[in-house]
Amino acid sequence: MLAGLFDYAGLFPPASQRLEAALASYAGYRSGADAWMLGRLVVPAAHLPDVSRHTTDLSTDHDVQAWRLSAILGQDAAADRTLVEAFNRRHATGRGDAAAIDTIELTARTPDDLSTARGWVSRGFEVYCEVPVGDDLDASLDAIARAGLHAKLRTGGSGPDSVPTPPVVADFLCGCVARGVAAKATAGLHHAMTGHHAVSSRHGASPPPMLGFVNVVLAAGIANGAGRAAAGRAEVRAAVSHLLSAESAPAWVGDDHVAWHDAHGQVIEGSLDEVAASGRALIRSIGTCSFEEPVAEARRIGLLS
Repeated sequence: MLAGLFDYAGLFPPASQRLEAALASYAGYRSGADAWMLGRLVVPAAHLPDVSRHTTDLSTDHDVQAWRLSAILGQDAAADRTLVEAFNRRHATGRGDAAAIDTIELTARTPDDLSTARGWVSRGFEVYCEVPVGDDLDASLDAIARAGLHAKLRTGGSGPDSVPTPPVVADFLCGCVARGVAAKATAGLHHAMTGHHAVSSRHGASPPPMLGFVNVVLAAGIANGAGRAAAGRAEVRAAVSHLLSAESAPAWVGDDHVAWHDAHGQVIEGSLDEVAASGRALIRSIGTCSFEEPVAEARRIGLLS
């Protein structure tokens, strides 16, 4: 469930690290005992020249794999393409393969944006297109599916209105399954379990619950396990929404079993490997500005020893 799950976005709020500090943090995580949970380094395309100047120095002799990066595109598609291609050319020649951008993230607002995104796919990149939640969700997912892209869902932000509710996220997950679209979640998923966490409590007396990454991955497993034909059914979406909203921690029984119940009854019970594998086939990664917090959370609930 956790292997390579967390893309490190330390440059972004609330961490907002300086570039050199974020690169040093990522390098340290790569060499640590929990490196198997670490995914890509997320960087705005505009920062790539600066990243390129530092990355080779930070890659040490014992690094057997190149750094994998995800570039977030801005409004100038042509300029960003030039920066990405220059970065990959530099690090694929002469000085060793210190780093490689293999993933692109963007927001597509127009047909031209989708055409640009398809161009990245044709060059071998994974492309995640951020979708709005709400009334436009189905139309956005339809367009992403037709273009052969992946979807990206923002699950947090600077205020309570930026946290989507469990039913909304259930619609997103089930909608992706129904269309055969893989996805990424980003922002707000530092905690293992859904709940009213401190980071949101400053926004008022009754902040919305923030989603947990365990809830999201296992809910994705339930949605994906139902299959494309069944994912749109009301009972499937209700089960996915229930799992997303569950705040009690599950019990881990043995090496491959999860028993999870809350005040409303059974949340999920069965093979953890099967549900987690199904969930990760849908949710490929989670973007987070902290790597240490989700790792500590996984240990807190007993998912890691």
